[in-house]
Amino acid sequence: MKKDSTLNVIAARLLTGAALGAIAAGGAAAQVRDEIVVTSQRTEQSLQDVPISVTAFSGADLDAQQIESFTDIQLNTPNFSFSRTQFTTSAIVIRGVGALAVAADSEPALSVHLNDFPLASPRLFETEFFDVERIEVLRGPQGTLFGRNATGGVINVITAKANPDGVEANADFEYGNFDSMKFKGALNVPVTDTLAARIAGTIIQRDGYTTNEFDGSNVDDRDIWSVRGSVRWYPTENTTIDLVASHMREDDSRLRHSNTVCTRDPSGVRGCLPGEQGNDHPHLAGTTHILSSAQTFETLGGALGASGLGAFGLFSVATDPNQLQPARSDDLRVINTDFNPRYKAEETVFMATLRHDFEDYTLKLTGGYADSRISQYQDQLNDSGAPITLNPALAFATPITFGQRYADGILPISDFDEGSTGVIGGNVVHQSANFSTVEQSIGQSESWSVEAIVNSNYDGRFNFLIGGNYQNSEGFADFYTSGNSLDYLASIFSSLAFGDGTSIYAPFFRSDGSTERESISAFGEVYYDITDTLKFTGGLRYNNDEKTVMDRALLLDSFLALTDTPPNPGLAPPFGMGIAPVAVPLGTQDVNAFLDAINPRRVDTQTFKEVTGRAVLDWQVTDNTLLYASYSRGYKPGGANAPNSVGLGAPLTYESEFINAYEVGIKSNALDGMLQANISGFYYDYSGLQVSKIINRTSVNENIDATIWGLEGEFILRPTDRLRLNSTVSYLKTEIGEFSSFDPGNPTAGDPDADLFKDITNAANCVVKNNGAPSLIGQPANPAAAPGPANPIITPFSICEGLLDQAIAGRNAFGANYELLGGIEQNLEGNRLPGSPEFSFSVGAEYTLPVSSDVEVTPRVDYYWQDDFYSRVFNTEGDKVESWDVLNAQITINSVEGPWYVRLFMQNVLDDEQITGKYLQDQSAGLITNIFLQEPRRYGIAVGARF
Repeated sequence: MKKDSTLNVIAARLLTGAALGAIAAGGAAAQVRDEIVVTSQRTEQSLQDVPISVTAFSGADLDAQQIESFTDIQLNTPNFSFSRTQFTTSAIVIRGVGALAVAADSEPALSVHLNDFPLASPRLFETEFFDVERIEVLRGPQGTLFGRNATGGVINVITAKANPDGVEANADFEYGNFDSMKFKGALNVPVTDTLAARIAGTIIQRDGYTTNEFDGSNVDDRDIWSVRGSVRWYPTENTTIDLVASHMREDDSRLRHSNTVCTRDPSGVRGCLPGEQGNDHPHLAGTTHILSSAQTFETLGGALGASGLGAFGLFSVATDPNQLQPARSDDLRVINTDFNPRYKAEETVFMATLRHDFEDYTLKLTGGYADSRISQYQDQLNDSGAPITLNPALAFATPITFGQRYADGILPISDFDEGSTGVIGGNVVHQSANFSTVEQSIGQSESWSVEAIVNSNYDGRFNFLIGGNYQNSEGFADFYTSGNSLDYLASIFSSLAFGDGTSIYAPFFRSDGSTERESISAFGEVYYDITDTLKFTGGLRYNNDEKTVMDRALLLDSFLALTDTPPNPGLAPPFGMGIAPVAVPLGTQDVNAFLDAINPRRVDTQTFKEVTGRAVLDWQVTDNTLLYASYSRGYKPGGANAPNSVGLGAPLTYESEFINAYEVGIKSNALDGMLQANISGFYYDYSGLQVSKIINRTSVNENIDATIWGLEGEFILRPTDRLRLNSTVSYLKTEIGEFSSFDPGNPTAGDPDADLFKDITNAANCVVKNNGAPSLIGQPANPAAAPGPANPIITPFSICEGLLDQAIAGRNAFGANYELLGGIEQNLEGNRLPGSPEFSFSVGAEYTLPVSSDVEVTPRVDYYWQDDFYSRVFNTEGDKVESWDVLNAQITINSVEGPWYVRLFMQNVLDDEQITGKYLQDQSAGLITNIFLQEPRRYGIAVGARF
């Protein structure tokens, strides 16, 4: 593991020691903090008057507690987990509920809003907070006021607005290790007494956290800028109009996953052994590279009437070149690849809000538009595979211009971002002399939304809120896996098929699709004061959601060649594989139309109509104590699973999920205002919770039932006007109900009566359940005929939906009972939900020390710890994410009367490698496990001023 440098250790001890040593004195008693006003119930209320579990951070809180991004919110919010995840997205889990489904039309269980405007595909997770008034985190389903997919909660980021009362400005410049430079600032300018404009922005630049041993470079750097402009206008004393526009852009080498772990499977049927996570390279035969093996060439050669093509194979499954590779580094921030990652993200948001106060009513209209784009390329393993050895004796044995393309031993990898012409269209993402696989994640989303809300302001016991909302979003998501061995395979076979050495189009693993979502809702709540201190809230929401998906998956569906030569008419795919050559006219720049003809896109529309709601009783026991009990029903619509080239029972759709949530809580200010204590307990009854797993290169969502319950508390204590302490504590118990599913990482589930196979034509695994019959391994496919090229001996490297099912059908006709399965189901009842640590807590302390009449020094330390949790519902040892903690410290030197300040900071003082998440890759990726990390130790100095 990584070792601390002497300088880092000294800096950590000095800063932390100084901060802890200064927090020790006393003074006069003080109020806990300034009151935070929130809009968690779509109207302005004090945080302590809202009968909902809400954590709110003011702009001052964000600065004081070093909350720079969403990853820092989890260090200060009970039952809140955050991690980056596989498909250039982020996973937020609140109380065990989060982004557990993966599909083009799936939606997160947490609704993310910017100034009450819902963001369909937020890029807020890439950048850092700047010029923020407050952040509200609502825990629990918020289906009535915030919509269909808020089953886990809502995050609402409220930015600072323009203010006509006067000129305001702030600027902050930070420099730290990793040559990190950050700037953020804002300028507010009144135009008239009723009109003002505000502009704010941030720039983030730093070197990479990860070392690439291949070329000595540092990757996972940052180069981000973001700007936001706003206008506020008071056309009348009762009317407010806000206009906000923002744009962010990122262009750097951000890693989608920090690294990978694997313990090599010596058999090659899997790339990595299940449950074990070492520093090996996966067995090549267990990955997509099996398509370039001698066994695959020999089998596919039969389709062309050619035998002996096994010599074209780049390796044999019996002699894995990766076993000769040196062990990979055990430092998760060290990789070794000849392909450095590329990351580009962009987001533009426009929004407008109109609010008018009538005598007894308030009308609020909100509308907005968002455009989000992402493009990311990364080495699948974060480590180059074994060197490729070509057979020079066969270099000119086929019509392909082999010598020109491959004689130097450097094989190209197709880039399918433009036109799907790959290598031949000049779209090359990488060239490598090693076995190399590059993952490409590309997507775009456009959304717009309008909402109208009317609140009553009666003086009596009764009030109400009614509203309507319309949302529309469109987008696409493409995920490609390209490898130089795939281009090599396609080049040879397409050339043989067409007898032509012209441009070749390579096969690849691809899942692409576009989606459109349309949602119409009407909602309302009534508020009735039963007594002066007892209040009832009842709410309903009607949801009408429509989803349309147009998608497809391609995996060796055909060999395509850009050529005017007709294919060999005698070709026949072997064993029902369905692979045939297709000619594309020479000069075609975009072959998508031909892909549509070969594998038409699925078009599927689903409509979901549901009613959700809530009921709340809250009792103001005293002026400083609120008790409440609530029931809420939440819902998240179902959708379509991604298309799967090799089905093996994968469902085409997944159902909606529903949650019945019960909560009791207390919010209290005690000890003459020195202590704020908010405590809640909750119980969730979940039906149809959407969870995903990878089957044959495709994420497949299933529905499960679960129960969740827990306790959480938030405490702030200010015993003096100089000392402030804060703490959170949470307990979470999650349990899956009656449910069975097979584990792609361990398809046989240890059953001795089952055999595991690797499909040499698509790199997937399948299982044959023998049910007492002899194993098929070592037997001819047709037991009634002599073994030969047309009747091969069955080995663990075979063809699942072709050779094996034909062999099984022939035997079952004579009384056997073989079963061909994707895997053997395991009983998961009682397992824990992913991303759900059982215990977690945080504690923070700061003390303001006056050192002169105009200078104050405020040291602060923050500590967070969370329990272990699992990354998948299977709860295997390999799924476990160990418990971790983090310590942050800073010292702020502040001018009492003047505008300036200086801040010394250190984050992750102990420089631990905190793993925040894991993702088990597909069988075609060798079942490697992706690892996601918190940032390493960062320290530096910031100077700033506020005017």
